[in-house]
Amino acid sequence: MARRGSAYRFTVPRRILPPPSDDGDTKSKLSLLSESGPGSLPISFVPWGVIVARRRVAASAQARDGFANLALAIVLGAMFMVNLSVTAITVAVPRIAADFGASESTIVWAVTGPILVTAVLAPTFGKLGDQWGHRTVFLAGLVVNAIFTVLIAAAQSDVAFLAFRLLAAVGGAAIGPSALAFINRLFVPRERATALGWWSFVGAGSPVIGVVVGGYIIDEVGWRWVFVTQAPLVFLAAMVAALVLPQTSKQPDATFDLPGAVSLGLGIGSLLLAVTLAASDPLSIIVFGTFALAVGSLFLFARIERTSLNPLIPPHYWRLPGFIIPTVTLALMFAAYMGSFVLAPLMLQSVAFGFTAAATSRVIIARPLLFSLTGPITGRLAQRLGERFLAIFGGLAIVVSMLMLSRSAPELSLWFTAAALGLAGVGMGAAAPVLTASVANSVADEDLGVAGAAQQMLQQVGLVLGVQALLAIQGATQGDALDGVDNAGSSAVSAEALGTAVNSYRFAFVGAAVLALFGVVSALALPRRATTQSELELSRVG
Repeated sequence: MARRGSAYRFTVPRRILPPPSDDGDTKSKLSLLSESGPGSLPISFVPWGVIVARRRVAASAQARDGFANLALAIVLGAMFMVNLSVTAITVAVPRIAADFGASESTIVWAVTGPILVTAVLAPTFGKLGDQWGHRTVFLAGLVVNAIFTVLIAAAQSDVAFLAFRLLAAVGGAAIGPSALAFINRLFVPRERATALGWWSFVGAGSPVIGVVVGGYIIDEVGWRWVFVTQAPLVFLAAMVAALVLPQTSKQPDATFDLPGAVSLGLGIGSLLLAVTLAASDPLSIIVFGTFALAVGSLFLFARIERTSLNPLIPPHYWRLPGFIIPTVTLALMFAAYMGSFVLAPLMLQSVAFGFTAAATSRVIIARPLLFSLTGPITGRLAQRLGERFLAIFGGLAIVVSMLMLSRSAPELSLWFTAAALGLAGVGMGAAAPVLTASVANSVADEDLGVAGAAQQMLQQVGLVLGVQALLAIQGATQGDALDGVDNAGSSAVSAEALGTAVNSYRFAFVGAAVLALFGVVSALALPRRATTQSELELSRVG
């Protein structure tokens, strides 16, 4: 692939992106259709003329200069449409709870539930994409997400709302690994960090727009219209993707590792559920039971993978520095980053600080905004500075950000807190694209889907562990100092109690800095260069 200005041009055929033959040979397809007699299941549910037209559009698009950039824009556009409602749900929790007559703690599962779904199902969908083709899985995920987004808008009870939200998240879980696999196949290793910088731009930028646009829709029309607006956009993204995106290479002879998928999903799901439940009652029997189930399931998963002919996640990758080190590094940084994302607005709106929700929103938007702007820039710098340098720089920026937040006080300007949050956005924008590219550059092409999904899974684990750990530190330090006091009654609170509340957040942010510092230490062990295919073969033998 040669580069011409900012466009990319294919000069040689690519094995990882074969010609669009996913619709089959014309003669064989027509032959199969003719053999479908009365009462038999039709081979194709789509008119043949539509299939031929799609193939012509795809072939024309793939023959043009800059097809890689076009496909990247389509993939990222689809991700953008799917992610729009994530922050809108967070803002709308009180109103949704009031409409259904449910508690806010129940509706919050619409925010945390999809995290669990993604962590549990991402490796499965990544592997299915590697075997069936990522175009198939990507399109299926978009359609499923769009259908259940419509049903969310029409939900008549909190149970239906949560069920449809989780089912929509199943579609979202299929989209993430395939989107990463497309990007990693479209661009050669030295260009992946740049493309993944734009991936970070969309991933961080969509929540910003979700807050701004979603908040306006919720205030002016109602929360249901967030989903009414989103559903047709996702359907449109699916149609465009179906027309243009090529099929990736497949593994038609490989069997799917169902025991491995079930044991891993059960283990990760139980672990995250145990951590979430432990926040309210850490010594309950349910917490101990789910944690024991997680340990047993993950142990079983490890045994299954050692003997499976087609393992869900090839075991030798866990011994490959280019895979395991960036995966662990990103999980640690994400734990600090997302933990502070939850903690910062709680701090600003607490009795000790007393800021309004509107003021808090204007402050915390600095973080995803700078994340999205930094990603494309650092993606291009990766070719000059190297992945390890940018990962260490990003981790140190997060450490400094957390330490700045630990010095936040009610008498300080909001600009100080905004600057601290913005610095965390810069740090993650610098680290995330290069760490993700490092994983992709270290695995075989046929495993790009499941490798990216494994990284996303551990990223979600880090998110949940970080959030719960920091909230536990803050809650344990604050104790009962503010029991029975609401945010409007700060004048009646003693100076000692307010000081305890402020210190509780300080201790929690210091804990976040320690998590990020562990990420920096891990980044120091990153390889100076991507692992070669010969090293991959040696790791398999070893």
